Amino acid sequence: MIVGGLIAVKSKKGINAIEASLESLKRMEFRGRDSSGLAFLIQGKIEVIKDAVPVDILSKSYDLSSFKSDVVLGHTRYSTHGKADKVNAHPHIDCRGSVAVVGDGALINYEDLLTKLLSENHLVRSKCDFEVVPHLIEFLTVSEGSSLLKATLDAFKFLRGVFSLAALLSDGHIVAYTSKQPLYVGEGNEFTSIASTKSGLYGIAEVYTTLEDGEVLLLTPGGDMKFVDSEGRTVFKVFKPLDLSPSLVSTDGYPHHMLREVYEIPYAILRTYSAVQRKYLELVGRVLAQSDNVYVVANGTSLHAGMIFAYYLSELAGKVPIVISAAEFPYYYVDKVKVGDAVIAVSQSGETRDVLKSAYEARLHGATVVGLTNNINSRLTRFSNIYLPIGAGPEISVPATKTFTSTVVLLYMVALATALASKTLSSEALDKVFEDLSNLSSTLLSVIDKLNAVAKEKAKLIAGKRSGYVVSRGLTYPLALEAALKIKEASYIHAEGVQGGELRHGPISILDKDMFTIFIEPLEEDAARDIHKLASEVLDYGASTLLIRSEGLVDVKEVNLEVIEVPKSSNKHLTVIPLSLAAQLLSYWIANYVGSPIDKPRRLFKVVSN
Repeated sequence: MIVGGLIAVKSKKGINAIEASLESLKRMEFRGRDSSGLAFLIQGKIEVIKDAVPVDILSKSYDLSSFKSDVVLGHTRYSTHGKADKVNAHPHIDCRGSVAVVGDGALINYEDLLTKLLSENHLVRSKCDFEVVPHLIEFLTVSEGSSLLKATLDAFKFLRGVFSLAALLSDGHIVAYTSKQPLYVGEGNEFTSIASTKSGLYGIAEVYTTLEDGEVLLLTPGGDMKFVDSEGRTVFKVFKPLDLSPSLVSTDGYPHHMLREVYEIPYAILRTYSAVQRKYLELVGRVLAQSDNVYVVANGTSLHAGMIFAYYLSELAGKVPIVISAAEFPYYYVDKVKVGDAVIAVSQSGETRDVLKSAYEARLHGATVVGLTNNINSRLTRFSNIYLPIGAGPEISVPATKTFTSTVVLLYMVALATALASKTLSSEALDKVFEDLSNLSSTLLSVIDKLNAVAKEKAKLIAGKRSGYVVSRGLTYPLALEAALKIKEASYIHAEGVQGGELRHGPISILDKDMFTIFIEPLEEDAARDIHKLASEVLDYGASTLLIRSEGLVDVKEVNLEVIEVPKSSNKHLTVIPLSLAAQLLSYWIANYVGSPIDKPRRLFKVVSN
């Protein structure tokens, strides 16, 4: 799996496209920068220059300004599968040097394709899933007698996953393809370009259009463009102005990275699924099913995801894990850990000191450590017996958003795998996850703008308050804790997560007009009705009151509440994703009205190492 930024640039007037490609890649380094590379045509030969360095260092180290080409592929990478090194860096090329490929995302059937290609004596050098693509194209040219262009188009039919890619053929064609995540195609006076983000088109395109799921762009050596769908039918595209403010290029057109990263959630949850190899997921499931005790250790946002996992594992597999702050585990719990226990250590960065200490000491006591991290080049992967990638892609804003929802998705998959190993569920439940996530992703994409507008309006109720509660119960109680944390981090307004049944046992006594209460509706009807009654009671004390809920569970017309409503998921366990997205948008807009430094809150850091 790869998360990163790709670019393809074709010059219209014989102008050197290398410098334009490098500048575009630098504008996409917020998507990853642990390695980078270019592929370009010189006199009909594809040249590839790549290394495990950022774009600027690559350019200087290899004197890229001395090369000239009118057709270029480029890539900047965040490694989530295959370590950051020169071999794994993009672009990748086939044995004969006839096609180069750059990609973003993950190929679910990578191992099947790799096995086939190795049996045909293809030399696949890297651990990167996208290297199979140029070799597959090469294989089809030989086995089917196809032209390079036809083999490229045919190869797309064999690829499964959530990804986008661009291929440079030695005859000068550029071919781009997307599966469940978009690419942007730009037109300017001097260049035609393809990029992972609109910011990648800035400076080289005046207008752009979007390459959607299953669509292919053919860019001929002469510069002609043709868009086709998966059936080969011509697709007519409308180009619109690329009105991207210079001040917003670094955040891809969004005011802050936090908002951009919330908007990435519909894609990130699919990337998470694609990043995890089934054999390792099922191995983790067997380990947990056979364990005497299961511990979950994490901090902050990851701890809240672990609390949601406790509900998943209890309901689906009949095991009740012990969820503990990693700051507490080494002092109060590790002495009870023994051979036969499993410890799930969760850290977005993979470098959180308390999590590393917990994982290390748990292994000393004989436990099997399962690491979950968004950074596979971290120490947590080395401290773990087994690790699984969160696969959300790089997250720049300190308040975690997409890494939270992706961690929840990964832990849900782990719970299903454990249930499968425990024989409390059949394999169909695990097989259906991708379908459920795909449906949820499509739904979120269709409503996120509306949700954002509603959250922006409702945030005005809270932005002027001094303090408040976020209240829920059951599976959504950890969401209340997470929403309260987001409000504190982003806006500096005090917020406290409270279980619904505990509000009357003390906290309700200090409610007044200078406070707020946000209720997250539970997923069970009786619990939801109880929360509605509690919210009505709170209204009488003058506190600003808001309800975040999933549509269609309980009628709220009888209660005079301000509401943010999210679409209902066909999978009850995944309803926490849209509810979380709504809470994150609300937190963002509260902070926006307050005027706090949203992406870099004071005293907080992306990696807590002390």
